Amino acid sequence: MTATAPKLSRTLPAVYAAAAVRLLLPVLVLPLMATRMGPEEFGRLSFVLVWSALLAMVVEGGFLAAATRLAVNADAPRRWQLAQQVFSARCVLCIPAIVLSFVAVQVAGHGGDAWADTLTIAALACALGWPATWYLQATQQLARWAQVELVVYALLIAASWAFAHSAIVYLTLQLAASTVLAALGWWWLRRDLPGEQGLWSVPAVRPGLRLGWTMMPVSIAGAAYSYALPAAASLQMSKPDLGTYFMADRLVRAVLNAAEPVFAVVYPRIVTLFQQGARMALRYAARWSVGGVVVGLVLYALGVAGWQVIEPLVLARAGSIDLATLRATMLVLGALLPLLLGWKFIGYWMLGSTRFDTAYRSCVVIGGIAGTLGAATWGGAAGPVGLAWVAIGVELLVMTVAVVGMWLTARR
Repeated sequence: MTATAPKLSRTLPAVYAAAAVRLLLPVLVLPLMATRMGPEEFGRLSFVLVWSALLAMVVEGGFLAAATRLAVNADAPRRWQLAQQVFSARCVLCIPAIVLSFVAVQVAGHGGDAWADTLTIAALACALGWPATWYLQATQQLARWAQVELVVYALLIAASWAFAHSAIVYLTLQLAASTVLAALGWWWLRRDLPGEQGLWSVPAVRPGLRLGWTMMPVSIAGAAYSYALPAAASLQMSKPDLGTYFMADRLVRAVLNAAEPVFAVVYPRIVTLFQQGARMALRYAARWSVGGVVVGLVLYALGVAGWQVIEPLVLARAGSIDLATLRATMLVLGALLPLLLGWKFIGYWMLGSTRFDTAYRSCVVIGGIAGTLGAATWGGAAGPVGLAWVAIGVELLVMTVAVVGMWLTARR
């Protein structure tokens, strides 16, 4: 069974140190890459990063949600069984990710080296989809793991700043960092769970795929809000416009990602509180949700005020960055801060309940489909600002469908 959860006061400082470094990665590196590469090459870089992150959800397989929930209260033999299932299934899931990389470049990869982009997207997708975060989160070891992330991401920022003068160099550095984190995570799991057999197991493939399938559509559709939108928009949006939206989206998402350590620590606690009753877990999630909305509003206000100071300072060194469009896009996307910092805790409560699985899957999948269609049509044609409004509309649709789904489930 799971050991007593460490206090938040001990857990959060370590994970937030790593989160701070992850926050600095897009804030420091992406504007630098844009000025070094020019709009066309930066757009190509954005295209590769967008599609690799989206296809990584195929490799990830939905296990961050599905396996975490099972592993929280599991004993060591059961966790080893889950590890074999996840590992074996991901080996198989790399194959469709590689095939889809080729399709993505052929359909949406206008210009550039098609084979180089295909291989890069495939390699990055596999590396980004492999981390053992499900195990580290379920076993409440994120504070210790954060020390590893802190070192790797700090080295990535330093190396990018010193050497990344082209898209291929930056992508190579990103691939190296992602591969190291994935390998170290599974080494960590293997050290904790020294099974007699290897992680690869043919009999574990089918139950692994079946386990992940319950949440894989949710993971892929969930990625639509961040990655599939620009991926779909790339069908008709120019590379410079795609680069502008990608930078705005990454800067806003970097602030949102700074809250991921909190979500990662709170989610297992919500699952555990369901043993005392759904209302107890809901009250706990609701307290965090209200706090998230308040923090999001404060961050949005600080961002609007801070941009007025930052823009004049960087205007002379902006190079090819369209600061006016970037500002307008970020002003719209900034509304995601209070929306998501509040809503995600309720979403994790739905996920942890097991009762509202259908409602949870429905809201995420419907939002992903609507967002992708909107980005591929009106959003892509309307430019970065129009695509930003699609992103806001998708999140509001997800919340609405989730509330309706929970109401219908409760009535039944």
